[in-house]
Amino acid sequence: MTDKTPTTYRVIQKGVTINEPVTDFDSLVTHHPSDNRNARMVDGLIVRGEAGRRHAYIGGEIQEIESAKSGNTYGLKPDQVLLKKDFIIEHPDHPTMSDKARDVPVPSPLAGYVGRVDATQGLVDIYDHKGGDVIARVRHMSDITVSADQTIEYGQSLGTQSNIKTGAKHVHLELDTRYYQQYENYIADLTSGRLPLEDERRIGMQALPVVDDGVIRLGESGERIKDLQRVMADEGYRAVGDRPLDRDGVYRLNMQGALLDFQRDHGLPQTGDIDDATLRMAPMLPDRARDVDRPDHMVPGRAVPTDQSAPAPTAPGHSSHPDHRPGLVEPLPPALNQSSQGRSAGVLGIWQSSRRRPRQPQPMTWCEMKA
Repeated sequence: MTDKTPTTYRVIQKGVTINEPVTDFDSLVTHHPSDNRNARMVDGLIVRGEAGRRHAYIGGEIQEIESAKSGNTYGLKPDQVLLKKDFIIEHPDHPTMSDKARDVPVPSPLAGYVGRVDATQGLVDIYDHKGGDVIARVRHMSDITVSADQTIEYGQSLGTQSNIKTGAKHVHLELDTRYYQQYENYIADLTSGRLPLEDERRIGMQALPVVDDGVIRLGESGERIKDLQRVMADEGYRAVGDRPLDRDGVYRLNMQGALLDFQRDHGLPQTGDIDDATLRMAPMLPDRARDVDRPDHMVPGRAVPTDQSAPAPTAPGHSSHPDHRPGLVEPLPPALNQSSQGRSAGVLGIWQSSRRRPRQPQPMTWCEMKA
């Protein structure tokens, strides 16, 4: 190990008109910002983005994504989503944009298993394990230093930043949305110098620990998504093409427009992510909520205690969750999911999307009768 001070990458990116510094993950712009600057959502679909590409709202902004589609899986599992970003890493001792500055090693964003290497595309696919899911895809590198069927560590050099199958030398990185926080940490490690330019300084480097931020993003699945789908469907929200929402606990692209409408109608930030505030509008059903409570302490001859608390007040037509009206502002903010048919004001001053159907009367459940 040399005593020389480690070199911190200079990290920049191509903006709409000029190169811009990258300070952290949030400062990264949408992939191909010039081609996507007019992108917007209409009726649950992103329009006016770069042709032939897929886009979605992640973190309240339109981002370019990769996902399997009919006729081409791109090596991805059904419903899996990769988030695309471009950035440039440079040696700070050389003039920016020069070959000497940009001919630098690309550290691996994740530890994992190399499932595919394609030198003609400068591509490395990293899987979570052999035969598993693609969790990271890096493109445009030259002199690739890893090979298929190899286990790699975090920060290990994958190859040299280059312009294979593209114009300018840069890093093209796609990461599974389930690894969003690892993506944030990786960019932080590059900009802070924790992942230095020198290969030997990155040996044994461990990725920063990930603390669950409580946010569920496009491409993820779980029981709480199923709870939200149930509430949204009961309140009349529909998937793209006026189709019924799935209720299987998978957050797919065709649900996103309805989610943005739901968030706006309930006075929540329109992020396209399922956060704690959104999930508060989708309480667990009593039978499932009881499963996660502390077990009753049974005493022989004594009845099982029941919940004597009064039910929280609800808004008309929104019986599945607490009253959201105190959080509403008038007028509501502009809708990120625009409607080709326009919008109309609903009852109680609540704006309703034209894609939302009035809830049909449903038979009372045992819980409702009990209340």
